[in-house]
Amino acid sequence: MNNTTPAAAPSATLAPIPTPMHLQWRRVRYQLLPAIIFTVSLGLTAYLWKNYAGSPHGIGEVSALTIRVAAPHDGRLARLETYPKVYDHVNEHQTVARFDVGHLLTQEEKAQEDLSRVQSDLDKVTAQLDQAAKSGNEPAKGSELKQRAATLRDAVAAARTHLDGLSRQIQNATIQAPVSGKVTEVLRQPDEFVKQGQEIMTITPDSGAYIVSYVRPESAIRPKKDMRVVIRNQTRRKSAVSIVQEVGTQVQPIPEHQLTNSKKPEWGIPVRIAMPDPSLLPLMPGELVVLNFEADAAK
Repeated sequence: MNNTTPAAAPSATLAPIPTPMHLQWRRVRYQLLPAIIFTVSLGLTAYLWKNYAGSPHGIGEVSALTIRVAAPHDGRLARLETYPKVYDHVNEHQTVARFDVGHLLTQEEKAQEDLSRVQSDLDKVTAQLDQAAKSGNEPAKGSELKQRAATLRDAVAAARTHLDGLSRQIQNATIQAPVSGKVTEVLRQPDEFVKQGQEIMTITPDSGAYIVSYVRPESAIRPKKDMRVVIRNQTRRKSAVSIVQEVGTQVQPIPEHQLTNSKKPEWGIPVRIAMPDPSLLPLMPGELVVLNFEADAAK
């Protein structure tokens, strides 16, 4: 009986089964593509953030100056159909108030009559003096006729001064807006009597005069005159470049609405910045803006 085991047959070499293309693409999408997208997005975000915003160095506030409109002289305010109300917009040189000049016109007419009368009397006396001088009978220096002439000259000068004063009051009866802006307060109404210098209303200009910011002493930025500043609105959608106009000489308390934490007082060096081009970055008085000082750039 033959107990020998037959030799094993040689194993056949099989070719690898190719992976379908859609499976390879799926593997790339699941494994490599997310990593590539994340890396590219991270780099692009860092680049855009650096060039777009950088690290803000502070908050600034557009100056909200108010212009006082005061009475140039005593008088009663006349009724005016266009007399402004609070938050009405007025244009520069627009008439915002007018004095009642009815009594002034009456006084002016009487003053004109008085001036004409004393001037006529002076002309008559002057004619008498001229006639006497031509005839060789010129009155003596202290004569009554010459004294009357001197008195009439003083009366004419006084009457003309009084008339000129009334004329100026009538000319100044119209009060015009010194700037364009919104009326933020009305302190006097038509038919009220006001004294010279009393405030009638206040106007806030349409645009601020400058931007005020406070730089913390521990900040790495040391603002200098003419240093360039990138100004952005709170949404950071628009920006414009301006310059530092002046830098304060001592630290001051930072206004509460410019603090990072309103409950924690802070101090800073005040900095005045020129208003940017309104066509590039329109700003309203009182608006807060984000500032980036460019230490290596000067205008």
